[in-house]
Amino acid sequence: MIAFTRTLIREPKRVARLSRTFSQSLSAVDLAEPLLSLDDNQPAAAGADLLRARGVGVLGVRRAGAMAGWVRLDDLGGGTLGDCLHEFQEQEVFSDHAGLVAILSALSETEHVFLEWLGEITAVITRRDLQKPPLRMWLFGAITVLDTNMSWAIEELYPGDSWRDQISKGRWEKASVLYAERQRHGTECRMVDCLQIKDKADILAREPATLTLLGLASRREVERFTGNVEKLRNHLAHAQVLEPGDLATAGRLASFIDAILSAGITKQLVELQHQEGPGRPSTRDGVRTTR
Repeated sequence: MIAFTRTLIREPKRVARLSRTFSQSLSAVDLAEPLLSLDDNQPAAAGADLLRARGVGVLGVRRAGAMAGWVRLDDLGGGTLGDCLHEFQEQEVFSDHAGLVAILSALSETEHVFLEWLGEITAVITRRDLQKPPLRMWLFGAITVLDTNMSWAIEELYPGDSWRDQISKGRWEKASVLYAERQRHGTECRMVDCLQIKDKADILAREPATLTLLGLASRREVERFTGNVEKLRNHLAHAQVLEPGDLATAGRLASFIDAILSAGITKQLVELQHQEGPGRPSTRDGVRTTR
């Protein structure tokens, strides 16, 4: 058995820069719309007319000059707006500088959230606002960081394209065709960059302990989730409307976005698979060996 000297695991500088830009560039206010409002003593019919005229889904209701609650069109029948209002709940109110992570996670559970500025609720974000360019940019960035981190992990674990034996012949051929095409166009890339996200996940998720770390039950679930991520990326790239399934995938990405940005899970995957194990490839002084 050849002794194994573990390579120092660190986040590449390009990933660190991308992570900082991604996490600091956008916030909830980039998705928000002003919350229209009427006084609580106004007829419910007046609120319904305003919602229809402005094409919005939520109306604020004021009491004694302050925002007291909200109504939807379905809530409005007879009586006054005050008779129909829903009071604001703590979990649905965010500061105006809240991050998109918190907003996206919340909107996976509810149809709208509100933003507070200087102690007053002034804006609303609905699921319809998730179609806006800021969130689409944010999601594309999240997937890009995830993809980059996976490439780095594969290079750490399988240097010199030694991951070839970990994927099917068909997948390798597809990656080779894409690599050759990029080379013809003068695009600098590595073979690992030509793998699909599903291929990269398949390489990294071969150990049961890896699945536990990812919080996924099986390799089939890994395949399903990464397939959904690729579908979401395609919809984003082609400016297609995000479907409910896309938004569910986006919410799941948001649930572990901090780990994506810091490459935390990726580093743990590398450390986990660098542990002693029969037949697992490793490197020593830059030379690939087998323990």
